[in-house]
Amino acid sequence: MKKSTRKTINSLRKYIGHEVIRTHPVNGDWSYTADEPILLTGFTPDGRIKYVHTEINKFIFGSKEYILPISFTDRNWITYKKALKPKNNTLNKWIGKEIIMTHPEPMTGDCSFTHKESPVTLISASRYHITIMYNDDLLKGQKSTLDSRFNNPSDWKLA
Repeated sequence: MKKSTRKTINSLRKYIGHEVIRTHPVNGDWSYTADEPILLTGFTPDGRIKYVHTEINKFIFGSKEYILPISFTDRNWITYKKALKPKNNTLNKWIGKEIIMTHPEPMTGDCSFTHKESPVTLISASRYHITIMYNDDLLKGQKSTLDSRFNNPSDWKLA
């Protein structure tokens, strides 16, 4: 195992037993950066991350332990609890208020949050994530954590 991988593993060991989420994608793969926290259970001898699914994914995939590719073994992980804390984002001045995106998300063209008829309520915003609550009839009261593609304050306005 490379020395740099060993150093990364040593810094990630503090997260074993905690739900974690990514702050940045890996080679364009945005997996584990939004509503998909995983429970870090350890590392393989060659440095890959071992984990189990949590929340809704646990019902789908069960309690089986999975292993991520080595490319995911980097320092772009934080605890899910930390991702939900309102910190380092000017959007937090609107906590508890209804907001809408001013234009579709540039990377994917996602316009889910641009509809004036169904604004979302801001729960919190951090440096890498934004947590919202849906207000439409279908998902009313459901919370969702969005990744860094959605946390730019200039992309949002009060509804």
